Amino acid sequence: MKKLMLIMGVAAFLACNENKQQEEKREEMREDAAKLKEDVKDAANSTGDYLNEQKKQAEDAIRERIKQIDQTSEELKKEGTEKSREARKKLEELKVEMNKKMKDVQNSSADAWDSTRKAADELMKKSDKEWTDFKQDFKDLFKRDSQ
Repeated sequence: MKKLMLIMGVAAFLACNENKQQEEKREEMREDAAKLKEDVKDAANSTGDYLNEQKKQAEDAIRERIKQIDQTSEELKKEGTEKSREARKKLEELKVEMNKKMKDVQNSSADAWDSTRKAADELMKKSDKEWTDFKQDFKDLFKRDSQ
């Protein structure tokens, strides 16, 4: 009987000890899951911050070009020549395109950002070329502005 009691006592002790180890493992898994959840949340926030910064940079570049177009259009109004009217028309078309792209950038989701960014970059390259060509055509106007 003593042996039986001793065996039951050892079994009970081992069972309690095993439950304690299982509980420790469960707690460790809960902590790991909570840490993982926090890491995912931090990564999502970082990604969102990065996307917002990228969008802001694209918007700023487009806004700056629109500002240049507006200023130049005002100067061209003073010229009053046929050439300046044609140039203003081309600049207005470019401005409309830039404003449309600005809306695309502002409304772009994270999933569509890569294609939106690529399209915005292509438009900026196109506008850079047009802007350079325009300045060459109206170099006298730009010489007056820099003096």
